[in-house]
Amino acid sequence: MTIDMHCHLFVEEFHNDNYVYAFWNPGQQKSLGLEEAIAISKERNALRPSPWDPDGTINIKRMDEAGIEKAVILHLDYGIIFGEAALTIEQQNKYVSEIVKRFPDRLLWFCGIDPRRPEAAGLFEKCVTQWGARGIKLYPTTGFLAADREAYPLYERASAWGIPVYFHMGPENPPYRNEGNAHPSTLLRVLVDFPDLKVIVAHLGFDFWRDLLALGKVCENVMCDFCAWQRVAKRNYEQFSRILRRFIDEFGRERIFFGTDAPFVEDFVSSKEWVELVRDLPNQAPSPNRFTPEEISALMEGNAKRLLATAPKI
Repeated sequence: MTIDMHCHLFVEEFHNDNYVYAFWNPGQQKSLGLEEAIAISKERNALRPSPWDPDGTINIKRMDEAGIEKAVILHLDYGIIFGEAALTIEQQNKYVSEIVKRFPDRLLWFCGIDPRRPEAAGLFEKCVTQWGARGIKLYPTTGFLAADREAYPLYERASAWGIPVYFHMGPENPPYRNEGNAHPSTLLRVLVDFPDLKVIVAHLGFDFWRDLLALGKVCENVMCDFCAWQRVAKRNYEQFSRILRRFIDEFGRERIFFGTDAPFVEDFVSSKEWVELVRDLPNQAPSPNRFTPEEISALMEGNAKRLLATAPKI
């Protein structure tokens, strides 16, 4: 079995015309200026296939082609950074929950709510207790820090319920904010204040992966995924193998999840290619970065299965 712990549902009514495509290649040599980032974003949007998937069937087709049995949809709240969309953030989360209901054996979801919203805590409770969300996705590069006190009511509820909080971590292009918003060190205060909170860091923290390794050594309640490393894996297979090997050795294989970040990156490396690449690491990874089939099985399904089984439906 393969479980995709990190994908998204893109619906046109979730965005407005100000939306800028998020991108950052790990190892990229410079941070882009706002005008350059917007130009590249528009160029990519013009070239890549439309991401819109209003009924979830494109995602299911992707999963079928890749051999992914289950996927977790992480909703994203862009309203404060780009302006509100045609659907309110409550309507968006309800919409995602209805899509998941159509495919109960294939999909699960984490709600997405910006903690700066006055209604954030109440909406989080509704998403979990009424609409079946299994966690919450927070996106600090939209303009807040993980340790901001506005987010604490969300952590209090997630900790009490025993469900995960999923963070984007790692730098992104403007207008996304990089003033320390997505550096793993900002999580230390949260992890100390909420020792029972289940925290998942996306993307190995991108360029901050070394700092995430250090954080994992002092806080056992932090986990991570390695989605959106497809470009690195394709362009520099040895580098990807080496970094993933370090995470298994130093972070712990039981705290690492496979993810695709679909539909992001899909036009560069398809989910099918990504699944095959990771599954084949025991055969193809160069020495000394060897992997066992048991390790890859843990990353591809075992860890996610265990986490989701312990994240109760409230």
